[in-house]
Amino acid sequence: MLSVRQCSRLAGTFLVVTAAACGDSHQPGPDPGPGRILFTRLGNSLQDIYAMDLRGTKLQRMTTSFAFEDWAAWSPDTFKIAFMSDRIPDTTYTARFQIYVMNSDGSNLSQLTFPDPARDGNGHVVDTTSNFHPSWSPDGTKIVFGSTRDTSAEIFVMDPNGLNVVRLTTNSAADAQPVWSPDGSKIAFATDRDGNAEIYGMNPDGTNQVDLTSNLGTDLTPAWSPDGAKIAFQSDRSGGFAVWIMNADGSNPVALTAGNPPAGAPTWSPDGTRIAYEQDGDIWVMNADGSNKIRITSGFWLDGLPRWRPIL
Repeated sequence: MLSVRQCSRLAGTFLVVTAAACGDSHQPGPDPGPGRILFTRLGNSLQDIYAMDLRGTKLQRMTTSFAFEDWAAWSPDTFKIAFMSDRIPDTTYTARFQIYVMNSDGSNLSQLTFPDPARDGNGHVVDTTSNFHPSWSPDGTKIVFGSTRDTSAEIFVMDPNGLNVVRLTTNSAADAQPVWSPDGSKIAFATDRDGNAEIYGMNPDGTNQVDLTSNLGTDLTPAWSPDGAKIAFQSDRSGGFAVWIMNADGSNPVALTAGNPPAGAPTWSPDGTRIAYEQDGDIWVMNADGSNKIRITSGFWLDGLPRWRPIL
């Protein structure tokens, strides 16, 4: 089963990923330019979703529970944020991930996925499945996500209110980290069906599943460029985890970071000129060709999994 763990940040059985390491030799660079990101911050035994302008201003804590909250995803109009959380309504529930949505200011929280409420003889809910890794369709009418509701981790799609759930993949291996192409014609996702983690592409109805990376390394966290021509991802094919880009058909893979320290979880700026990513427990930004790397967070906490707001 796929799992990546570096340093002490995240670990899981369905492709929860971190590239956080321990320590850094670089100094913050010049102005990273405009934009706003969501990211996950771990510190003081808390893990929450934050939002921040790239220049370090308007830092906002978006979630305030004591649960593990992660994998934030902007809606295309930027009014909503979907995310995964293992918060539970009461102690009779086993803590498992479910998908939630909130307004972009953190208000009006609602839960989209739920465990089966059946209980055992002691009154405890017996369902231990999880729902995770939400991503919006470009028109905002669907959310694609991963789930273990049918035993193995598979890709599903649902309406933004949690209804009309449809299964897209059927495989005994783990499928997760789905993300829609900008034109809505494809979904990229990570899977270990070939014995190692690869990035696949498929049609939105689950047909025509194709291996895009086809490499012996571990390839994860696909992210489409705004024009749909490129996919950024993280891979350890050359040693440590690094940020790579490839053409949308999987051709011409190119490393943008060195792999030491490890880096990953890339996300594109809306104009396609920059990529934000996590490295050494901080958020960094670079040009889309890998030049002009700038650290935009620092401190004792671990920051990761940035998600660029779709509108600058």
